[in-house]
Order: sequence, then structure tokens, then C-alpha cells
Amino acid sequence: MDIGTFLSQATLAQLGGGTLAGIAVGYAAKRAAKIALLMVGLILIGLYLLAQHGLVTVHWQAVSQELEQGSRGAGQWLSTMIKELSPSLVGLAGGFVIGLKIR
Repeated sequence: MDIGTFLSQATLAQLGGGTLAGIAVGYAAKRAAKIALLMVGLILIGLYLLAQHGLVTVHWQAVSQELEQGSRGAGQWLSTMIKELSPSLVGLAGGFVIGLKIR
């Protein structure tokens, strides 16, 4: 692929559109991740306290396995996305990083 083909109107439009979408998704993901991590932390603290008082029995090994399985699934998704690179996906990734940096 030569530089003229890469810098065509359609490719630049895909790159720009992907970047704008990435900024929005990155900003929203940052906010959602903060809330999700707070909720998961509070739930784990609550389970720990209930287990300490003998009100519930928590199988921590099963909790750990489920968390590991979820992280493996996310890794497989990311690997699939990287294998299918396109101009819009490159723009989305760059915009996502910018969106994460926005306060």
C-alpha cells in the first residue's frame, strides 16, 4: 500500500470518525469503570464482613476463578480486535486513549 492510497478521502474520514467515537467511548468508559470498581469493591468488602460475622460462607476460590475467567475473555476480545485492524479502529484506539486522559 502506498501513501497516496492510505491518505485517500475515505480512509481519512474513517480515521477521523473513529477518533471522535473513540474520544466519546474513552471518556464514558473512564467514568463507568470508576463506578464499577467502586461497586465491586463495596460488594467484596460487604461479603468479607458478612463472612467474618458468620452470616454467609464465601467460597473465595470460586470468586477468584470467575474473575480470572472474565479477564481471559476480555483478553481474547482484545486479541481479536487487534487482528482486524482498520483505519476506523486505529482512530478509535487513539481517540479512546485521548478520552481516558480527559478530566
